[in-house]
Amino acid sequence: MSDVERIARTEAVFREVNEAIARTAATLDTDEAAFVCECSELQCAQRVTADLDDYEAVREHATRFILAPGHAQESVERVVEETPHYSVVEKVERRVAAIVRALNPRADAV
Repeated sequence: MSDVERIARTEAVFREVNEAIARTAATLDTDEAAFVCECSELQCAQRVTADLDDYEAVREHATRFILAPGHAQESVERVVEETPHYSVVEKVERRVAAIVRALNPRADAV
């Protein structure tokens, strides 16, 4: 597996975890949740707190991810939004973007 594929697949796995967190939080009638950082480091265990509406805004774009501040990898993504609690990045490396689009759990819903 190439580094590019590993980066995309790792981030897609974290996105899947966060989808489950968002679904659970919604059933608990809460406005925010502690999501896992969706960076490319498999060992990253940092949490980022975000409002569920803000998380949904990130998920509207298959190539956007929510990361802990400072976790962006400039070779494959650019920061499109920063808050005190998290950064939102968009994949700009074409192979990474293609893989995360293909692995988007909401692809059928969009």
